[in-house]
Parts: sequence; structure tokens; C-alpha cells
Amino acid sequence: MTTELISLSLLFAFAIIGGLIAYRFKQPAVLGLIVIGALIGPNTLNIVRDSGIVDMIAEFGAIILLFVIGLEFDIKKMLKFGLRSIIVALMKNAFTIFLGYEVSVLLGFSPRASLFLGVILAFSSTVVIVKVLEQKEMFQRKEVPFLISILIIEDIIAVIAISFFSGVRNSSAGLLSSIEHIFLSLVIMAIAYIAMLRLIRYVIKIVSKSQNEDYITFLSLALCGSFSYFAFFLGLSPSAGAFVAGSIVASLPNSKSYATAMGPYVLIFTSIFFISIGTLVDFGAILPNLYLILALIAVVFITRLLIFNILTSIFVNFRGEQSMFSGIVMLSIGEFSLLIAKESTKFNLGIDLVTITSVIIFITAVIMSLSVNHMNKLSHFFTPRLNQGIGRKINSVSEKIRMFFDHIEIESFFTKKLKSEIKTSFFWLGILLAFAFVARRYLSKMISSINIGVITYTSHFLIGCVVLILTYIFYKKTHLAYSNLAVIITHISPSYSLKRAKHLIKSVALTFVLLFAALAFPFVMFLENLGVMYNVLPFVLIAISAFVLYQGTHSRNSQYANSSKGVWPFNT
Repeated sequence: MTTELISLSLLFAFAIIGGLIAYRFKQPAVLGLIVIGALIGPNTLNIVRDSGIVDMIAEFGAIILLFVIGLEFDIKKMLKFGLRSIIVALMKNAFTIFLGYEVSVLLGFSPRASLFLGVILAFSSTVVIVKVLEQKEMFQRKEVPFLISILIIEDIIAVIAISFFSGVRNSSAGLLSSIEHIFLSLVIMAIAYIAMLRLIRYVIKIVSKSQNEDYITFLSLALCGSFSYFAFFLGLSPSAGAFVAGSIVASLPNSKSYATAMGPYVLIFTSIFFISIGTLVDFGAILPNLYLILALIAVVFITRLLIFNILTSIFVNFRGEQSMFSGIVMLSIGEFSLLIAKESTKFNLGIDLVTITSVIIFITAVIMSLSVNHMNKLSHFFTPRLNQGIGRKINSVSEKIRMFFDHIEIESFFTKKLKSEIKTSFFWLGILLAFAFVARRYLSKMISSINIGVITYTSHFLIGCVVLILTYIFYKKTHLAYSNLAVIITHISPSYSLKRAKHLIKSVALTFVLLFAALAFPFVMFLENLGVMYNVLPFVLIAISAFVLYQGTHSRNSQYANSSKGVWPFNT
């Protein structure tokens, strides 16, 4: 006990030193905490030797950190971000994971380690970005609200990624069983989230009658602890439950008072979390992995300064300095990457991902902080080059897509109907998947234990009928949304036929399905533990998706032809 108390005291003392170092060099406190943790850890000066207390504090700090991030997430606010933010966030993360995975495989790492590396690179740091923008007095720029919405959506994706890895670790039955386990666990968490949203207001009314403000702190911690244990019970990461608890508190009318009450605890435990992660860093692992670190940093630059730049140009119509600012700001890898790197230690991958991640976080944060100061020069250098050749086509496409989204976001009879139909389609899709998974996982086991053939076949027949009915309902709801979207496209471009609009929608939808199947293929490789030879399949899917998109947007078949310029709906 004495040794543990001494280790804890040392962590607190050095956390102050790490914060002062970061402040002295005008860098986010996170960097100072990781560096000072690496120096005092067992791999360097060996000042803090008790690995047990360090692991415990790191786990608790991760739970508190996710709870705090959840406090910034209100599902009602997320719905206001719009479809553009969701598309950009999903595509940015998908491309980053895929490119990071492929580069790691090319360097000779296993598919499992490569997937972790790709996921680690995907998430930008909310903490570092907000602090740097505040220090540079750039938080009021008009691009920032959109970037913050991207970061919040990324936080949700990161929680799902953590749940994926923790769920897979506890399941060894293959691809379908792993997906079932994760999906059902997330559905149960979602149901608990909805139920608690209704219940928590009544609980607060009862507790608040005590006129004691301490109830705010204890209620917050109780929610955090309860949902963390619930997530652990479901086979997910406890930090995922903490995030859900934080989002429940964020939905309350007086949520700011809860954030204020938790402030001192948040500062203490998140600081200890970062310094505890720092103690796991092994400077001796940097040099052997130097080529990997440099390659991964190159991936970060490509995905932020090129891919993210293109995505913001296409979907948000950012231009020149706006795109460059957005790409530079998103360079910094963040806190979720550390959580995922720590999760990788339970898979025995044979590579020190905590050290590699910490080094990448440090380098990307420093580069981001310094590059923001020279944004104008970088913009003047890159913008003319990006506007040449393919850049002109991207600008042309972005104008057309912006027109489409502007029309969709206008509240009209057709757009309201479309949004309602899309929500209904996703609802029935969730019901279909949940029933299919439950039927396969639980009912099949019960049926297989019965030796009477008639009952077995009858049960299978009834389950099949229900699945077919749910599939038909989902198809009809989706078809309504598809038809309504085609009508909206014809309203945007009156010279455009309904048949051609439907043809375009089918082509674009199939393209996105094939593209995301290709980008998600590393997860299949991870779950099935496939050999590297199967890595050719995603590139085949990408080639097919490109061909489908080209055919869909350049068809000149007479049955569609209203114009000689192809089928793109905004051609005049």
C-alpha cells in the first residue's frame, strides 16, 4: 500500500511539471504529460515502478475522459450537423484506416497489427485542436463549427471502434458471431440509453429536493460507473459505457452544472491518464520502428492535406485558405488513438503501438501548432497547384454537389418527406438485423436442442417468414425514399427525366456500397485472420466502384438521353 501511495503521489507531482513544460513551450498540456510520463516510467528513469497502480489509474482515467467527451455530445445537436458532416467524417476515417492499413501491410506487418495502426491514425485530437485554436485566437473562424462537428462524429466512431476491439477480444467464433456480438451489445446499450433518458429526469427531481449540490457530483459518478460496468458486462469496453453516460448527462437542461461539478475530478484523472500512458512509452522502441513512424506520419499528411482537403472542397465548398486551414487543423492525432493503442496490448501483436502512437501524437501536434502560424504561405503555395488539372474538375463537381445539398437542406414538402422516409428505413433495417441476429444466436440453439423434427422445421419456417416480411417492409420504405429523391433531383434540374434520375441514384448508391465494402475489408481480414493474399480483393472492389460511377454519370444510352453532356443532374 505504501508503494502504491508513493507512486500515485509521484504521478501527481510530475503531472504538474509536465503541464508547466507544455505551457513554457506554448504546447497543449497533453504533450507535456506524455513526455514527462515517458521520462519517469520504468523504461527510462524508472522513478515510477508500480505498474499495477499505473494500469489502474490509466483505466480509470480513460473512463473519466470518455465521460467528459460524452458531456459534449448531445444527440439533438448531432442531428443539426447535417448530412455533409456525417459523410465527410465517415469518408475521412474510412480512407485513413484503409491507407494506414495498406501501408502497414506493405511494410511487412500482420493484418491485425496493420488494422490497429490504420484505426489509430483515423482520429484527430479534440483536446489538442481546441487548445491550439484558442491559444492562436483562431477559434472564431467560420470553418471551426464544421470542424468541431467532424470531431464529435469522430468521437462516436472511435467509441464504436473501441467497442469493436473489446468485443472481438471476447469472441473467437468468427466473422458473423463477432459482428452479432458487437451489434447486439450496441443495440442493448442504445435501448438502455433511451430508457435512461426518460428515467433520469424523474430521478433528478427526487434527488434535487435535498437542496444539496453535492448530489450533482455523486449522480454523475454513479451514472458513469453504472454504464461502465454495464458495457463491461456486455463484453464492451467500460469507456464506451462512460461515453454513453456522459451523453445522457449532456441531454439534461442543466448539463453545464454537471460539467462544472465534475471539473476538478476531470482535471485530476485525465491528467493522470495521459501521464500514465506516457509511462508505457519505451524510447528504445522508436529507432527500430522509425521507418514505420515516418510512413504513418506521411499517411496522416496525405489523408488530411489531400483527401480531407478534397472532401471539404466537394461537400462543404471550402476553397483555398479554408481547405488548407481545415486540413492543417485536423493533422493532430489524439486521445482516442491512445485508448485504441492501449487496447492493442491485449492482443499480443508483437509491436509497441503505445510508443509508436505517442510519438506520432507528439510530432503531429507540434507540426499542426507550428503550421497554423504559416497557413497563408502554405495556402499560396498549394492552392494554385491544386486548382490545376483534376483540381478544376473537383471544383466543378463540388459546386454541383453543394447545389444538391443546399436544396436538400431547404425545408419543403419533398425534403421533409425524404428525411422521414430515410429515418423509417434505418429503423426497419435495425429491426431486421436485430431479429435476424437474435434468431440465429439464441433461437437456433434452443431449437437444436429439440429432437422433434416437425417442431424444428416449423420454427425455422416461422423465423424465415418473419425475416422475409421485415425484409419486404424495409425494401418498400427504402423504395419510397429512393423514388422521392429522384423527384427532388428532377426539381433541381427540370430538364432531367425521372428515369435518368433513378438510374443515377442506383449508380451512386452501388458505388458507395462497393467503395465502403472495399474500405471496410481490413476489418474482415482482422476478424477472419486472412492471409495477405486476400488483400487484392478491396482493390478489385474499388476498381468496380469506379467503373460503376463512370458508367452511371456518363451514360449516353438513348433511353436516358436528354442532354449530350451525360447524366449528371446539374448539367445545363
